[in-house]
Amino acid sequence: MGEPVVAMMALLWVVVLILAVAVVALARQIGVLHTRIAPAGALMTSAGPKVGELAPQLELEDIDGKPFAVGGSRSHAQLILFVSPTCPICKTLVPTAKALARSERRRLQLAFASDGGEVERHRRYVGDMHMQQYPYLLSLELGMRFEVAKLPYAVLIGADGVLRSKGLVNSREHLESLVEAMDSGYSSIQDYLYHEQRLEKEAS
Repeated sequence: MGEPVVAMMALLWVVVLILAVAVVALARQIGVLHTRIAPAGALMTSAGPKVGELAPQLELEDIDGKPFAVGGSRSHAQLILFVSPTCPICKTLVPTAKALARSERRRLQLAFASDGGEVERHRRYVGDMHMQQYPYLLSLELGMRFEVAKLPYAVLIGADGVLRSKGLVNSREHLESLVEAMDSGYSSIQDYLYHEQRLEKEAS
């Protein structure tokens, strides 16, 4: 093997080592940036009842004719997720909402809601999405009282009947942010982070 070939091989190894070091450095920077990015919460809208006020109280029936009361004092908080059979994001979010409800079953009751339409279509939707164990509400009034304009949309009502959080949701992180907002006492996770940042500035 001639000297030029040996020199080229050595140069290639040097380049490979430099690239490996660069990749490791970039991976570390991505990790640092990831820790600095604030969690994304549900997109809260200004329309409808205000967070911190008593939620509207309605006496409804679910799709099977069983009574279901929205709002008011009860033993569990209520998470109502507004969905539709024609909403593609809803189909991916329904299993996530059910998983969250199972993990929070000691203090949270999950219900699904839609604005009505052909009942049989909703029955098929309930079956296809395996939602039989959760109340499924068909109520135009419910959507109007919370002024739901886009889907999927969720409201979280505390056990005391107070609206604790609300907003557009499309991921587990968004749904969990509603629960975190209820636990923290802030209207949204963004409000909580803003408060924490302000405290840090005042302390520094």
